Amino acid sequence: MAILVTQAAHALAQGMLTIIVPWLILEQGGSASQAAIGFAITFLPFLILAAPAGIAGDRLARRPLLGTALGTGTAIATALAFVLAAGDPSVPLLYLAAFLIGAVRVFVDAAMFGALAAVVARDEMMPAQAALAQAFNLGYFGGPAIAGLALVLGAGTAMALVAGALAMAAVAAIAGSRGLDERDDAGPRPPMRRGLAFLFLSRDLRVLTVTAIAWSIASGAAISLAVPHLRNDLGVSGVALAAVLAAGVACMMLATPIITRLDRRHADETIIVLACAAYVVPALAMALIPGVMGTALAYAPLMLANAVCAATLMGARARRVPRSMQALAGVAGRTLVMAGLAAGAAAGGLAADLLGSRGAYGLVAAALLATAVAARPALVRARERRLRGRAAPART
Repeated sequence: MAILVTQAAHALAQGMLTIIVPWLILEQGGSASQAAIGFAITFLPFLILAAPAGIAGDRLARRPLLGTALGTGTAIATALAFVLAAGDPSVPLLYLAAFLIGAVRVFVDAAMFGALAAVVARDEMMPAQAALAQAFNLGYFGGPAIAGLALVLGAGTAMALVAGALAMAAVAAIAGSRGLDERDDAGPRPPMRRGLAFLFLSRDLRVLTVTAIAWSIASGAAISLAVPHLRNDLGVSGVALAAVLAAGVACMMLATPIITRLDRRHADETIIVLACAAYVVPALAMALIPGVMGTALAYAPLMLANAVCAATLMGARARRVPRSMQALAGVAGRTLVMAGLAAGAAAGGLAADLLGSRGAYGLVAAALLATAVAARPALVRARERRLRGRAAPART
């Protein structure tokens, strides 16, 4: 439970930050491009710190690591809240704060992946990853809505709420079970170079990585197109837009029971293909069904399919990686997915300019169908190789 509370509270702070920083930059007279940079800077630390954070998450005691990272984030957010209450901060200062709090997220994510592996058996990793993803989704996608309301009360108040969420996450982590730090059977820690080579050169993991990147590009396009489609093409009001987005977040909460049920009956490879294929139907509905109501009804299952795909891919990766490398594998996988989401968002915007939002959603559906069709034989072959390796007699 401590892991889930820590994840939800931390994700809430990060979700709020994605709205607050661009908003404040625009309030200071910054341009739209400067605001976009402020949003992107919160993700930049993943590209820089993923490997060292993953090593730290595998080698260091996780409760102190979480407490230190979250405590640092709380201090930064608190200091920025005082600056905002006293006056207007400069854009470079906002960039710096966004980067530092984003860096906190990298180390927190790494520690969370490692902690989950310490308390969950390998066979239960898929539903455990789904529960962790659900806690993240609840905070990260709910954070922007809370930030929007908090900004009405002032930028200092909004940033104080970010600090409060980070402090709550720190308390939950420190008060968590000492089992998070157990290391008895984790095995020796490989050097960083060897660990990265295993993650990116192992054929089994390479198939998962390619599948995850293909899915994340299509997913990034689908998610980024939703607001422009609803607002510009359909003329949805702010209140209605918020209701549609909230319905999507609520539907994502069904991912854990769905994955748990599927995990009892099907292999990882089958669940991944089913999840990618299930994404095709709501994407096609977004492209073909006219009107606000049809789009709203399609968006909720679209977000559910997104949650199922994300958690399934992370769970499958965790099952294939030794416990001594769980943090490194988790944060490396998340970095690649986030890069894919960013690329997909850019591609979705370009496709919408050329074909319109509905045409772009048609391309998303085609891309996801192609991913499912191509991934199935590759995943099955990888599974057969893995099973043959387990069955092969040991050499004497």
